[in-house]
Amino acid sequence: MAGYSAKGRGNTLKIILIVLLILLVCFVGFFGMRAYRDYKARQRYEELAQAVKPSGTQDARPESPVDFASLQAQNSEIYAWIVVPNTDIELPILQSKADDLYYLNRDLEGKYSRLGSLFTQSANSLDFTDPVTVIYGHNYASGGMFTNLHYFEDKDFFNDNEYFYIYTPGRRLTYRVISAYKYDERHILNSFDFSDLDVRREYYDYLLNPKAMLRNVREGATLELTDRIVTLSTCLTGGYSGRYLVNGVLANDEQTR
Repeated sequence: MAGYSAKGRGNTLKIILIVLLILLVCFVGFFGMRAYRDYKARQRYEELAQAVKPSGTQDARPESPVDFASLQAQNSEIYAWIVVPNTDIELPILQSKADDLYYLNRDLEGKYSRLGSLFTQSANSLDFTDPVTVIYGHNYASGGMFTNLHYFEDKDFFNDNEYFYIYTPGRRLTYRVISAYKYDERHILNSFDFSDLDVRREYYDYLLNPKAMLRNVREGATLELTDRIVTLSTCLTGGYSGRYLVNGVLANDEQTR
């Protein structure tokens, strides 16, 4: 009987080990596939970010690196392209006509992707003429989208990287980074009525003097009520609640060739 019990225990142990092995294989397979999908999504955006080479023309206008006709043939909701120097952020910006959160977990082809896409919501126009435009993008440990906005947490990086650029068909908008800081979870466009000049003034003052421990502010920067702000918004690192915001004020609007 003792021998039988030992044999039975041995068989039970083998079964447990087999089950654990199966679970381990499933676990590795699941996360391996997810990592592969994330890699392919990033690769797709990296291919899109290959700039058009300068043509050698003497035209003084800046050359756009974006073939909007080709992009919009893939998805008509691609309406702009952002370049944040020294962050690897060179990506299209989309806005859904049907659902403000459509691109939260979809790529530019409308397929499911954890990385999602950079997007704005219907509260913002498509020509960047609003007092405040908010562009959303994910932050993931594996990289991609707006993850590298967190470079602006470093004071030296903030000081050395003063501008980002947004391209639309025929235009290049240059934004001067005036502040970057941790913020709460408020939906900015639903929380502030920027048509009210008193509200706008108070909000602009906050941009220049945020009440946050994690912050960098451009020394000497000022804002007028007529200034246009673009806010780049992403999640905080480490799963903490709130948002990390990088704020730029329009410094130049010029035609491209």
